[in-house]
Amino acid sequence: MFIDVCFPSGNEKEFVVQAKKLGCSGLIFVYNSLDKKVLETVKGLGSKDFKVFIGSFKNGKGVDYLFSNGSREDFESKKVDVIFDLEQSLKNDKSHYRSSGLNQVLCSLANEKNIFIGLSFGSVLKSPDKCLVLGRMIQNVSLCNKYSVKLLIASFAEKPSELRYWKDLVSFGVVIGLNPKQAKEAVVSCIG
Repeated sequence: MFIDVCFPSGNEKEFVVQAKKLGCSGLIFVYNSLDKKVLETVKGLGSKDFKVFIGSFKNGKGVDYLFSNGSREDFESKKVDVIFDLEQSLKNDKSHYRSSGLNQVLCSLANEKNIFIGLSFGSVLKSPDKCLVLGRMIQNVSLCNKYSVKLLIASFAEKPSELRYWKDLVSFGVVIGLNPKQAKEAVVSCIG
């Protein structure tokens, strides 16, 4: 069961059509802010064979998952489900390690609070420096493996054309340092 993550902007129906073509069994629509009309519209897109979930950056009623870009307070919160885009740090890499946004303390907190670390295929696609982002992801995967932190690999698409087939995301997981079994678990695992 593969459920992808996306950031719609009024194009939820197009996301659902594209996701079904790619064999998704569901989507998590993540919003910065929600209103009742959007909630009702999105919930109506689901069916028995296609699940629709709602995620948000702010806690609210009707939200299935809470997402974050990773401040220290978010790692200490029990409310946050997924922290992603840690690799987008503006700090320069050091000579002996990368400024990947994750360290052993944050990994321990994520493990303790049952927080998933999200690895975004979309951030690699859109990055002007793909090598830098991939290197940081590789370091984060290594840290997550060492501290038994759960990983979530998804498209994190902003347009329907950025969604990916689940086997492509598994291959991406292998490229960044997971073994095939771990990569498949990170792609098809249901969060929460």
